[in-house]
Amino acid sequence: MFLKILGISTNAYLLTSVLQKVLQKLNILFSSPADPQNITAEPGQDVTLRCKDTEKNKIILLEWSKTDPVNKIMFVIRNGRPLPAVQDESFKNRVSLKDPQMKDGDLSVVLENVTVDDTGTYECRVRLENDPQRNMKLISTINLILPLPQGEDEDGVKDGSIRGLLGLIALPVLVVVLVVVLWVYRKKSRGFPAESSDKPTEDL
Repeated sequence: MFLKILGISTNAYLLTSVLQKVLQKLNILFSSPADPQNITAEPGQDVTLRCKDTEKNKIILLEWSKTDPVNKIMFVIRNGRPLPAVQDESFKNRVSLKDPQMKDGDLSVVLENVTVDDTGTYECRVRLENDPQRNMKLISTINLILPLPQGEDEDGVKDGSIRGLLGLIALPVLVVVLVVVLWVYRKKSRGFPAESSDKPTEDL
């Protein structure tokens, strides 16, 4: 009787353990990461992109990437060492850890001397030592916004330049039209002289 009870208890424990693991997996699959952070900066500033692993896990790989408009690797650390070889050229010598020791799970980075081209979405992902599936876990998403200079459109062309270009094109066209109008007017004036006011006397 005792063995039967022990067997039932063991099976119940195993079943509970399995259910807990399934629930944990479902929570990982369907839970969404924290809401994206919006950061506005001016060209030339140094910007801190914040990322924090609140669970303070042992991290074997940290990856910061820019995902919008195209995917670019911004910064990677593996086993505590940076990997500059995989870094996109536009971020070379511009990115560093806010805390080189990554104490208390601080995975934030500092992006130096930002430009309008740095506008986009950035993601902080980690691979944990105790993860057998070696997944890259999304920790933080940041939207970096750099306003365009006043009077400049999205293509980087200033409104004043457009107006100046249109003026340079319109002026010669206006001169040509004016010359043609004058030439036509003079030609008509010479070909059709005005009639004399003295009409010939009709024969009686």
